[in-house]
Amino acid sequence: MPDMCLALQVTSPRKFEIIEIPVPEPAADEVLIEIHACATCTNWEIQTWRGTDIFDRPGHPIYPQNPGSPGHEAAGIVTAVGADVTGLAVGDKVAILGSMRGPENDAHAQYVTRPEDQIAKLRPDTDLLRAAPLEMGLCAVRSVELEPDLPGMTVGVVGLGPAGILHLQVTRALGAARVIGVDPLPARREAAAPFADLVVDSADAQSLLEEGADVVFECSGHPSGMGFGLGWTRRVLREFAVPSGPVQWAKWEWMRGVAIVPYHWRGDNPANCLRKAAKLFEAGQIDTSPLISEVLPYSRYDDGLELLASQQALKIVYQGWA
Repeated sequence: MPDMCLALQVTSPRKFEIIEIPVPEPAADEVLIEIHACATCTNWEIQTWRGTDIFDRPGHPIYPQNPGSPGHEAAGIVTAVGADVTGLAVGDKVAILGSMRGPENDAHAQYVTRPEDQIAKLRPDTDLLRAAPLEMGLCAVRSVELEPDLPGMTVGVVGLGPAGILHLQVTRALGAARVIGVDPLPARREAAAPFADLVVDSADAQSLLEEGADVVFECSGHPSGMGFGLGWTRRVLREFAVPSGPVQWAKWEWMRGVAIVPYHWRGDNPANCLRKAAKLFEAGQIDTSPLISEVLPYSRYDDGLELLASQQALKIVYQGWA
């Protein structure tokens, strides 16, 4: 095992370096993982790259970012285990959560540690590149599970980026009768089409308001998407995406009794949803392939972020350091 490894560090807006850091040592309840692929969390990563904060926190982002940050969608192979670990062994393939013990251990790095209970064990034949986005998959699972009456429903999804495409797949896997997606970009509608009963250009979507949907998952974060979703749903608008600005709606919407419910983690453990997402992935009910637009080495980290920012890519997976 080497003493040092490579990690990405975002040093200032639109600037990065590849640095050496000590290989972390696993605590008794942790495993050491060699990262084989790390996918971008599109909105978070773009915001950090631009110098803005996804949650509008005062004083953020802080530069230089911690080594490995903001990477948190990753898959790899266990290379060492702590003394108290019982369910994982060296050589196991795994998907991981973002660091729950501090951002110093984020996943744009060759090695990370994670507690055993923050990991989903994968089959030996798993393609780790395709498994990297499973952390986003767990978020979609959690979002959809917050809707208790999903089976048999007509579901709408606004915004067909990575989150929206995963919502199409997870709602169908968990029993939705009909799934409809809306997005203004042709490439995204094409990527989403295999997973929906219907995909519609946002410019042509007014007819959907007459038909309605039982529940709408808003995955764009754009105020116009939220307003459209509110008019489309008959019951509840589930706001998954982090809003990018203030939202306005007509006074008559107030009279309809529609609930607006934000995404949250109250009442469940993210690791449980990661393992559920991994099961759906291994059963063929989650396909991450359409989400992965490019596979790039970390030496081209900036190229990947510019592709994301210009909406020429859904996700970038980083693999290798040359």
